[in-house]
Order: sequence, then structure tokens, then C-alpha cells
Amino acid sequence: MSYDLHPGPIVDDVLFLKDSHRARDIFNNKETKNLVFRRADQKFFSLFNNNLITENVKRYVNIAGFGGLLDCGYRNLDHGLLEALIERWRPETHTFHLPIGEATVTLEDVNVLWGLPIEGGVVSGCENSSTVANRIVRCQTLLVSLSILNNLENLTACGQLSWGSAVLAVLYRNLCKATSSNANNIGGPMYILQLWAWCRITTIAPRILHPFDNTRPYGAMWREKLTYKDVISHSLRACRSQLHCLQEGEFKWRPYEKVISSLPEICTSGIRSWQSECYVIYWDVVEFYTPQRVMRQFGMVQHIPSPFPLSINDHMKLHTLTRSGKPERNWMNTHLEYVTVWNQRWQNVIQGVRCATPTVEPNYMQWFWSRTVLYITNPKSQEVMQPVFQDHGSRSQFLMDGISQTYQQVGGYMQTDSTSNFHNFGLLQNTANQVMEMVNEGSRLRYPTHLQTEPVNLGGDDTVPRSLRRRDRRRGNLRSGAGTSGVQHEPGTSHVEHENYEAGTSHVQHENFEVQASEFSSAPSPSFFAGLQSNIMFQDNNEQDVYTPHTSMLPLFNQSQSEDFNYYAPQFSPIQTHGFSGISPIPSLDLNLHMSVGELDDDTLLAHTTLNTEDDDQNQIASRRRNPQRHRRRPGCGT
Repeated sequence: MSYDLHPGPIVDDVLFLKDSHRARDIFNNKETKNLVFRRADQKFFSLFNNNLITENVKRYVNIAGFGGLLDCGYRNLDHGLLEALIERWRPETHTFHLPIGEATVTLEDVNVLWGLPIEGGVVSGCENSSTVANRIVRCQTLLVSLSILNNLENLTACGQLSWGSAVLAVLYRNLCKATSSNANNIGGPMYILQLWAWCRITTIAPRILHPFDNTRPYGAMWREKLTYKDVISHSLRACRSQLHCLQEGEFKWRPYEKVISSLPEICTSGIRSWQSECYVIYWDVVEFYTPQRVMRQFGMVQHIPSPFPLSINDHMKLHTLTRSGKPERNWMNTHLEYVTVWNQRWQNVIQGVRCATPTVEPNYMQWFWSRTVLYITNPKSQEVMQPVFQDHGSRSQFLMDGISQTYQQVGGYMQTDSTSNFHNFGLLQNTANQVMEMVNEGSRLRYPTHLQTEPVNLGGDDTVPRSLRRRDRRRGNLRSGAGTSGVQHEPGTSHVEHENYEAGTSHVQHENFEVQASEFSSAPSPSFFAGLQSNIMFQDNNEQDVYTPHTSMLPLFNQSQSEDFNYYAPQFSPIQTHGFSGISPIPSLDLNLHMSVGELDDDTLLAHTTLNTEDDDQNQIASRRRNPQRHRRRPGCGT
């Protein structure tokens, strides 16, 4: 039986934009455009640092609600980290799909990190008509964007607006746009996303070298001197690999829990709205905010979330709406229904079961893994090794997926085979269990795997030879997403031959085994194991939960794609069965060589080494003499 790899999602009732997402192009080894990060606060902070404001001016800035931003300051963006996060952002859910579940930037993060106000009215309205000359003068005077000029004329009224929800709306919208396969730039408040990642993902966060100052917002702690020792930075491959194999212990679901009581009041002013199901709005931008998908970030047990508040058509309509060409439109009236939901947000606070440690319901991870994109890069791709950081995260994920597939299939075989073979199947299942437990991934054995017996057709492989990719990158600023397919270069010639692999094949010869569908039925009952207890010498291990998932959990058959946008939670009913322990089926191997280098005497070893060296030198000289083009040099790149 041969297998193919599906990146996900296996069930299509949640991620309906999977084909237009840049992650699909990266998995298919297609060229993706390099994202350019646009940022408009460099000049402002340069002016601010060179002309320190007085306490009197800072008081007015605090009244307007932006004092926390000045305290957090300016820092360069880590483009590699941000781009790796963008690859995992899903516009359908407004969350990052990580191997451990969904996570996102919430109103709590904006409030705690930057101290921006959450409570208040939405930042919207109708632009007053004025001449272009008057607008230019006003912008140069206030050094702000044209869209917020009217809000700054009355600083007291400005401080009563929900600037935190406006920032979150703009962040969501820019992330959604950047996930498109045609996107080539991104703007918005990317720095708060970087602060969010540093606070939560321990494998990429730099270490702070100064004590925490609780008189400023939590994001200000990253303003001072940092050290990147033992962590990665500014490398897309490295960050992508870390996110590929992210584990529970490497993500902080509640990073502010110990310091929240000591933070200034502006960092907790919107605590009443942190868990509200609502819409976040900024003029023409409207994005839904669903904290029920990330309940672990609020200290509650994560359950399977409810369907989205928007239909697919409404979702697409809001994302295509823009202010261009509509100078006189009253956006408060245009989005009246969404503004009403924001004004009633305190009536839509999510409730859940509080827990001391991050916890999920028993069937949540099975549901999530069937509906997430697990693989960003393709571990099967024949990538040309380069002297840079290698992305081994997808390969590690693939190996664990394969062991999980073996474990689940053996569980199905144990029901149909004879008692004599039942012992051998038990040994195989126990081996997979022990290997996964040794790497602290025992729970993965119960998750659906992405290995499929049917070929996975995700589109053709349009990769080109390496020399052409270099030329395209010089001309069009293009970059390879995940590597190249198998390419063979002939030295000394310009003609390049590359193998044409069929899309969706594994390039590996496998033996074909006929498997009946009945072998993947539900797990055997406890009575079945009890009947075999007297004939098989097994040691019971009641602490280990071992069961074979139902056929609906296994991605071994084609599942119909849902056209409606109303997904539901599948009913899983795993049966607790006995496990196997104390059995080690792996035999010991004799890896001793017949003769080692140490057994050779000094004279023999020296003569052998000298002879090989002289032969190599003579071969290299003869090769250079036979090559008439040895003095030719490749033309420069022009840079």
C-alpha cells in the first residue's frame, strides 16, 4: 500500500479559502512573492527621540489614549518571524492555526501590551469635505493620518474612543490580505504581532536583560536591550521550522497572568470586553472577533467552537469593501448593524469552565486536526541543500504522522486477524506507543493523520531550474517558497534536465497490500481483550489509554467537501481498551566493524594515506588539462 501526503484540511467545512492561500503555493513548491513590510512610524519615533516631550505634553497624549504607545517605543521588525506567522493565519477564522490548536491576537493583548483603550465608541464616521491644500496642511501640522484628523481636534473625546479595537481590526484586515497568493506587501500594526509572538512562543523570544518596569505597559519591557542568544531571529526557514513542530510546553497561553495585577490601570481598563463576541471596526474595516476559538488564552477549557457569525458571501463582501472613491459616505450608518453589536458587546461575553492549566475537551484535537493545514512545506520535496538553516520541522511532523498511522492501522488489524497474529500486532502497536512517548508525543497517536492511500492532487509542480529562479529573483524580486523539486544539473553545459514528477505522488516504490474496509472498523471491546488474556502473556497498563479511532477520524477515504458554511462537531466515541507495556520487540544490533583504523600500524596507515593523496592530485591535474574551458569564468551578476 502506497501513501501520499495531504497538507490539510482534510475536512473542508471551515477553511474554505485554502486554494487561494499562500500556504498552498508554498506546499506545491511554487514561487511566492516576497512580502514587503510597510511601516509609517519610523519618522515619528525618530522625531520623538530627538525632541523629547515635556511632562505637560505627555499628559495630553495620555488624555488622548496614546501614552502607552510612546512608552513602548520603536523596534525593528523580525520579517522572518512575521512572515512565518502570516503563513499560518487563516482569514476564515481570524486565528493562527498551530499544531497545538488555534491562537490569535485578542483585545486583551492590545490592552495589556500597548495600553490602548478598549471601552468606548468605534472609530468611524463621515469625512468632512475640504480642499486638498487644507488636508495637506492639517496632516503636516499634526503628523498623523488623514483618517483620524477629526478625532484629534478634541483630545478628551478622542480618549473615549475604542482605539484598541480599531488597531485589532486593522491588524486582522492586513493579515487577511497578506495571506493571498498574489500579495506582495503588508502594512498595519505589525509590531504588536511581534510583541504577541515574543510573549507567547518561547522558542523564538529574545531574553530581556533588564528588570520589569510595572509603571509602563507590558509591551515596553521589549524596548530596552535584548539578547538573542539560543534563539532564532530574522530567518523565515528557522521560524517556519519552529512553528511546524511547536509543542504545548513551548507556547504560553496565559503570559500576563502573574503580572496583570501590577500593571498600570490603562492595561486593564477594557477587561470587561476581552471575552465579548463582537465585531471590531475602523471606518470601512469590519472584522469579527471570536474569543470562543481561543478559550485557553482566557484560562478556560477549549471546546469545539460554534459556526461563524458571517456567511461566506458576507465574509467576502466585507473584505472587498474599501474607502477609495467614497469621500462623503457615512461609515457609521453603513455598518450600523455591526456597530450595534459592538455597543451590546457586554451581553455577548463567552462563558466556559475555568481551569488552572490549558485544557481542551477530549474530542477537540481530533476535530481540529481534520480541519487545519498541518504542513506548510512539503517534506517530500527534493530540496537542493543550501548553506543556510534547514527546515526540518515538516520532516519531524511527517515522521510522527507516519508512526500515528501505523499505530491506528494496527489497532484495526487486531480485530480481524487470528489470535496467533494478535501478539505480533500488539508488539508493533506497543513499539509505536513507546517511540511517541519517548519524544513526549503520546497524545498524537489519537489524532487523525494526513497520510492518504489515494493520490493527493493539489495542482502541478511548476518549479523551474535554479539558474532561472536566480534570474527571476534579480528581475522580479521573487523567492522560492519551500525549495525545489528534483533537478539535475549537467556541469559545463547550459542545458538543464529535470525530472517530471506527477503531482501528488510520493516518488517511492512501495509494496501493494490489499486492505479490506472492515479492518478499519471501531476498536475491539474490552470483553474481546479479556477473552484473549489467558492465552497471551501481556502486562496490563491501565494508565495508558489506547484505542483505535473510528473510521470517520481516519483520512484514508475521500470525504465529500461541504458546500454549506455550517460545520458541526463529529460525534467521536472512543472505547477505552487495554494497552501493551513491558514488551520490547526491537532486537539489539551488532554494529561492530571487522577492522577499525586503530588496528592499523602507523607505517601502513601513512602509506595508505599518502598513496590516496598522490592519486587524487594526479587525477585533478589531468582533469584540468583535458578541460579546454578551464580558464573561462562565468559572467558576473551585474550587482
